[in-house]
Amino acid sequence: MYKNIKQLLNDLVEVSKYTKTTNKKKSIILLGIIGNLLVLSDILIILSFASFFDQKIEYDNFLISYFLENTYFLPFFILFRFFLIYFERISITKLQFRIEENLRIHLLTEVFNRGNVSVADAYYYVNTLSAQVGSFYSTLSSLFGSFIQILIFSTYLLFSNFQIIIIFLIGSLLLFIPTFYLTKLGRKYAHIAYESGNSISADLEKVLDNLFLIKIVNQIKNEIIKFHKNIDIYFSSRLSDIKFGTINTLLPNFFTLFGLSILLVFFNFGKFITFDFIGILIRLFQSLGLFNKNVHQVSTFHVYLEKLYFIEKNKEDINSNNFSYESNIDENIALEFNNVNFKYLGSEKLMFKNINLKIPRNKHTIITGVNGSGKSTLIGLMSGVFYPLSGNVNVYSKKFGYVSATPMILNSTLKENLLYGNEDEVSDDKIINYLTKFELFEKDSIYNLDQKISNKTLSMGQMQKVSFMRALLRDVDILVLDESTSNLDAKSKQFIYKILEKEDLTIINSTHNPNDLLNVDNHIKIKIVDDEGNREITLEEY
Repeated sequence: MYKNIKQLLNDLVEVSKYTKTTNKKKSIILLGIIGNLLVLSDILIILSFASFFDQKIEYDNFLISYFLENTYFLPFFILFRFFLIYFERISITKLQFRIEENLRIHLLTEVFNRGNVSVADAYYYVNTLSAQVGSFYSTLSSLFGSFIQILIFSTYLLFSNFQIIIIFLIGSLLLFIPTFYLTKLGRKYAHIAYESGNSISADLEKVLDNLFLIKIVNQIKNEIIKFHKNIDIYFSSRLSDIKFGTINTLLPNFFTLFGLSILLVFFNFGKFITFDFIGILIRLFQSLGLFNKNVHQVSTFHVYLEKLYFIEKNKEDINSNNFSYESNIDENIALEFNNVNFKYLGSEKLMFKNINLKIPRNKHTIITGVNGSGKSTLIGLMSGVFYPLSGNVNVYSKKFGYVSATPMILNSTLKENLLYGNEDEVSDDKIINYLTKFELFEKDSIYNLDQKISNKTLSMGQMQKVSFMRALLRDVDILVLDESTSNLDAKSKQFIYKILEKEDLTIINSTHNPNDLLNVDNHIKIKIVDDEGNREITLEEY
């Protein structure tokens, strides 16, 4: 138990550095002060109500005596308590949102900077992980508040009726055993939910990226069955976690009322217990129930905190220096791999081992391989999107262009779409020249660069043409194509490749259909050579 608490505190200290939320400690301290005020107001309100039923209640404390003598304060204290609760809950929510917002930005930045994060992991980190860590901090604040309430209520009751409260405190110590066991079970199911949630993100990415293929080859049923299996594991694990958490929350209240009823009915304890004692005792165990709930949730959310800590402590895997621009590279070479090793963040197995490649300059090189062989990963390494774990990739130019199978179209003007990411001054005449060359609209059309376009107003072929023009308008030296014409008909493919032939650039083209291409010079083949996923990469003339 001590070891787990120590680990939690260590992770908390480390992860707090990454949330980059200003005044976080002050916010938590303020919430502690509010918790104190809430407890005091609860005690005064309970005592005030008790005084209406028992006029003999007397207290040595000046503040309590004054309040009981001036009962007209009661409505104002209830109003004050209402605003305290409102302010506490809003403050906790604001803290959670600030942490979540900063963490989303931080993790998205990390995805770009690291160069070893898969798309599925990126989705999961930025969306799910950020939300869960934000919830962890809000729960931690509530835990802090409920702990303060327990201390103050217990102290008050100890001074009020020492013998009776000792009985209940012994009982509450016995609650530690089921609380510990239930928290441990909840954490187990939280971990299962985390793993299955990660699988759901990967499955969803795969299905949405291959929607057309899955439907055309009639694999809808199989994909839904696989997806349903992970969804079922996720929600059943979440439900089990919630079940144990709910029992943890309800036990203290049940124990209090059940124990109190036994004492009153069978042992005639009514003559020893006052109305105010019962009221504050119930509030004590309500706070204990809330404390148990928060302990359970903190333990559950700690799974996500550990994952965030894992991401941050593995920053040594960021090797951006292993990708470099070399002006003195052989004039016939566009880029070269020297003993490159690569693996994704969180993976124990290398995806690529000791790759040595030289891509000829101003040539058309295609990359082929089965699904999952690593074609997209390889072009990511070639273009500096991913960084080698060891070895290095040297390229002769920084001027890369990229076209994928799913074009990015902004809901904006034609000109803004074509110049996305372009930092150079590009004349309207040059833009219109490319529009005419690519025949974006009907032949001999008059192009209005301020015309609004979106992925709803353009066909797939038109969107792909926008992507190709966007790349070429940047005057790129190396054009990376990732299944860029997979959704186009044969005529459109030939049309685009004929235009590319006239451009003075190096083309690196990942494709499933090499026979559809014109004037290919070289062929990189990626083969998975064994059941362990080891790959063999060869380059040959086409």
